[in-house]
Amino acid sequence: MIDRIERHDFLNAAALALALLFCGYLAVRWLGLLGVTLEQGLWKSEKVETIDDANSLDITSILINGSRPPNEVSVRVGNGSDGRTGLAGRATERLGAVGYGTLPAENKVGDPSDESFVFFAEGFVLDARQVAAVLDIPEANVRQLGAEDVGVTIDGADVIVVLGNDAAL
Repeated sequence: MIDRIERHDFLNAAALALALLFCGYLAVRWLGLLGVTLEQGLWKSEKVETIDDANSLDITSILINGSRPPNEVSVRVGNGSDGRTGLAGRATERLGAVGYGTLPAENKVGDPSDESFVFFAEGFVLDARQVAAVLDIPEANVRQLGAEDVGVTIDGADVIVVLGNDAAL
């Protein structure tokens, strides 16, 4: 019987464990699973902080796993700012430049908004998050359309953007 465990037994066990971990990592890497997770996972959307030029934007840099391609999402933008003319038009152009199906821009009906918001129809939450990333709107301001009036015509839009005084366009 073995009465004692010697130091080299621990070293052998540690070396075996490290070798198995390394082989597992290589197997996952060679199969491409780790690369897909890191390069196309939900973290992808965090890489875009601001967008200065719509023409230089590569929409694949903000695609979120499970979302639709931009050309399958219809977006309407409303200007809810306090007198910044053309704001909704500029945002509509930016979204169109990256492939979104855009509906005509319009002015928000009602009081001006200090903050910008993105509203989405049921099932379009990930798409709304993408739109928010393109327009540099905080994810905290992405909300589901409900009974409240957003001040913009919804008519066929999957995602509604209401730009406020904080809009960076």
